[in-house]
Amino acid sequence: MKNKKILLLFLLLPLFIVYFLVAMASPRSVDYEVTLRSHIDEELARGAKVVITASRSSTSTTTTITGKVTNVYSDTLQNLVINGMTFKDRGESGIRYSVLDIFNENKIEISILVPNASIDFTFILENINWEVNFIHGVVFVQEENTEKKEVLQALYID
Repeated sequence: MKNKKILLLFLLLPLFIVYFLVAMASPRSVDYEVTLRSHIDEELARGAKVVITASRSSTSTTTTITGKVTNVYSDTLQNLVINGMTFKDRGESGIRYSVLDIFNENKIEISILVPNASIDFTFILENINWEVNFIHGVVFVQEENTEKKEVLQALYID
């Protein structure tokens, strides 16, 4: 009896493997890609609520990022923050980038930004040699007092 059960398992095992392989290659994976692309396209079609412009200047010990955030949305925006982060290109596969700092202690709070209004910002980063240490950065505008804390816009700083 025991041998019959083992034989039955050996006969069914190839069927399970074939089923698994067919299921993995089924059109559902294509449907998932189509669904994901449609969500991305939908999000892009919404348009930006803010525009960020920024530039960076560096010495061997200090980096300054200055810029402007402009409300290009038709409504007043409230409870936003301008924040940023630096990360290092380690040049390795696997974990290529490492976040060095998030500017949380220097974030700039915006209580209200009416349509077409702008606000200037400056982040001064001490003890960072941007070029020598292969540093990159991102400045972003984020909703502050919401459950999702959505990032409305981000700008890569080279």
